[in-house]
Amino acid sequence: MAYFQKVDAKNKQGYKWKCTKEAPREPITGERRQVTRRADTKKEAESKVDDAIAEIKRKDTNGFSNEMDEITVKELFSRWFELIMKRKVKETTFREYNNAYQYRILPVLGDYKVKQLNTMILQKYINDLSDEGLSPRYVEYISTILYGALGSARKWGIILQNPLQDVEKPRPRRVEQKTWTLEEMNTFLSVTKLENYRLYMIVNIALNTGCRRGEILSLTWSDIEKESNNLSVQRTLIYDKDGFRFSSPKSESSIRKIKLGGSLIKELDRWKVYQNKFKMAFRNQFEENDLIFTTNTGKPIFPRSLTSDFNKGIKNANVTKIRFHDLRHTHATMCLEAGMSIKDVQVRLGHTSIKTTGDVYAHVTESMKEKSVDLFEKYISK
Repeated sequence: MAYFQKVDAKNKQGYKWKCTKEAPREPITGERRQVTRRADTKKEAESKVDDAIAEIKRKDTNGFSNEMDEITVKELFSRWFELIMKRKVKETTFREYNNAYQYRILPVLGDYKVKQLNTMILQKYINDLSDEGLSPRYVEYISTILYGALGSARKWGIILQNPLQDVEKPRPRRVEQKTWTLEEMNTFLSVTKLENYRLYMIVNIALNTGCRRGEILSLTWSDIEKESNNLSVQRTLIYDKDGFRFSSPKSESSIRKIKLGGSLIKELDRWKVYQNKFKMAFRNQFEENDLIFTTNTGKPIFPRSLTSDFNKGIKNANVTKIRFHDLRHTHATMCLEAGMSIKDVQVRLGHTSIKTTGDVYAHVTESMKEKSVDLFEKYISK
């Protein structure tokens, strides 16, 4: 259906006719396309529109525009993010990918046509990132994002092969996971229990379950299954420019049930009694969200505030400085030292693949080495 509008013009009649029609939607993104043309008469304007739409249809060969030959890296990423990544990765991961693209890929490669990219151009790009002083791990991260977009370009028929495939990238050094010893763990908990009870309980949960920070801050009392002593991990807390909200965990395997020990169940019961006291103290302001850990007014805890409290707790306890996420590594390491199988640790941590668990915890602690030798000695001495 054509839409006509009379518009002012500097011609003899003082106006022209503007005609607008819907063209077929963009074959890749499904975006709406409208065509508008102007002429002295309605008939001429509509004829121009029809010619333009016919040209669009001609280019949309087999549902795929010939204009793909001219697509730039900027346009590729726009389509890749919209069609693939929004549905493939978590919201936080998507935001991190987009930030890396905006700051590191777009300014340098954005105006290149995808078909122009070759191994030599991309090798120089990767080398320049390294020469800029970026860590090998971050260079690899940027390379992974670019490889994914170019991989989709290959699948879409824009290029025949991924030009990044043969680019030499700096090999990131294996980062040794920082963990606490059992003594450091107990020291931190003993000191913190007296100074910041809420922090004590949060860290206690982290050390006993291996849950991520966002997972812990989103836990509700209904997630504790008393009959089976299971903790149900079903969501994570996200905080960004839009405020607080809850989302599904990092991956499908992150939705899991973790068996809790009896001592931790008792600690949680004591914490609930304590929480009820400050609910009463702030009853006129308290927001009931069933969250296990909240501010004094019942609101979700700001993740960075927890990190700040955790760093203060480390200083007060005078133990090795680690990240909050390293509590997860501490839990996994202690599970392995206690004799738990790598498969059991994988399930507790919510890793998608057992290979991920094996790669992260490939290091063997001294206590595990000694246990292995003792077991072997006992076996061969029989």
